[in-house]
Amino acid sequence: MEARKYAIIEKVMHLNEEELADLETSILKFSESPASIEQYNRELEEAEGEMDRGAFYGQEEVEKMAKKW
Repeated sequence: MEARKYAIIEKVMHLNEEELADLETSILKFSESPASIEQYNRELEEAEGEMDRGAFYGQEEVEKMAKKW
């Protein structure tokens, strides 16, 4: 378990500012209490809007990013 923690820390140390902000947002959301139905629906609509605008990473992009870790 300790090795996994250190591996994650190592990856975090190499994140750029945008990636770090995204990770921070995810951690904060994860640590909050469960979302209400209204909050869930708002987040779902926001995510769908991002997808419509093309604001997401494709499989190939994610694989390239992961190789840099």
